[in-house]
Amino acid sequence: MNIRMTLRPLLCCALLAATVTAAVGGCATGARAPSAVSQERPAALGASMTPDQAAARALLVSPRVLAAAHRVDAATARAEAAAMPPDPTIAISLGVPIDGMGGTPVSLSIMQGIAWLLAHDAIRDAATRERDVAARELVAASVETAAEARRLARALVAARDMSAATRTAAESRHARIAIERDRFDTGESSSASVFAMEREALAADAMLADALLEEHELAVSLESLLAVTELPTIDAVATSVDTVPSADSLEVIRARAAVARAEAMLAGASSPLGTDARAGAGFSRDLEDRESITGTIELGLPIFRRAHELDALRADVAAARADLAEAERVAAIENDHAIARVKGARESAEFARQAAVAARNARSTVENALATGESSRAAVTEARVMEAETQALAAKRRIELAAAIARLEARAAQNTESAGGTR
Repeated sequence: MNIRMTLRPLLCCALLAATVTAAVGGCATGARAPSAVSQERPAALGASMTPDQAAARALLVSPRVLAAAHRVDAATARAEAAAMPPDPTIAISLGVPIDGMGGTPVSLSIMQGIAWLLAHDAIRDAATRERDVAARELVAASVETAAEARRLARALVAARDMSAATRTAAESRHARIAIERDRFDTGESSSASVFAMEREALAADAMLADALLEEHELAVSLESLLAVTELPTIDAVATSVDTVPSADSLEVIRARAAVARAEAMLAGASSPLGTDARAGAGFSRDLEDRESITGTIELGLPIFRRAHELDALRADVAAARADLAEAERVAAIENDHAIARVKGARESAEFARQAAVAARNARSTVENALATGESSRAAVTEARVMEAETQALAAKRRIELAAAIARLEARAAQNTESAGGTR
């Protein structure tokens, strides 16, 4: 029996639960099972993709949802196995006389466990509850994945608008500086006014860098969630970063270990002899003092449970592989974000340093003007305040850069330690 077909209504309910929170029109996600992962990949993340379209695609390609669906398969197979009696065991014994007498005694017996009869209801109830929990986890994974896709889609549109507006503001402030410098050359403006505009332009540049970083992180996260494009390689994005994290995070290593465990359990259960095969030998003496060496082999007969147990183990392997794909996806995103944040922090620190230099020059100019009577003590005081503020901001940006580098180094160290394991 195809377990996937029996779970079709449940998986459709999971998709429905993930889309009911959308606005009218969100039902366009359809009723496909999460495990039916689409192999078609759009060339790029189109600006016309709506939040509901993003949610629909995320549900189809999400390894997290796929893993939850496979866990439902495994729990269902185990529930079906729990409803049946244990597989019986056949024992074959062969005796070889050692007293010189003839004859080779052979015995054949079939045994069936009976202890399960006393705990049958409890075992079946536990298996049913495990299946219900797995089904709820599938619904939760679907809802959370769809919600995250909608959030990223909406936030990316807003981030692009913010980047465009911030870029326009920065360009306008730089253009305004040129005008103010012309006015200063003709004596219509002061050096303090020019500096103030330079400071505002540098602040606008820093805001633009922050906006572009925000847009980059949202775009990378959404493209990864929708499996739209492959993330750039570590070498490609780390050209200005000294410390480069490995793609093998601790979570990825653990996921690989989980895959190996699941595959080992499946391989053991798939053996032709089964998992309970036993062989032994012994010495016997009958009432007539006849002695013999007896060899015995016990094999399980796959009549009731084994097929369902194998289905459950195959589903466990599929779920573990999907978990590994999700761990690798998340690790790639986190590595990209860590590198991008170091780059962004360096840019912000540089803008703040330039502002501090400009403030120092402006203060010096105003103090020199005071000596010649072309400025006032109030202007000097204001220049000193602005210099102190820009120095404080530059120090703050250096602190943020140090924190970003520390996070990247910690991640690289963790990944390097994890990479010591066997892939």
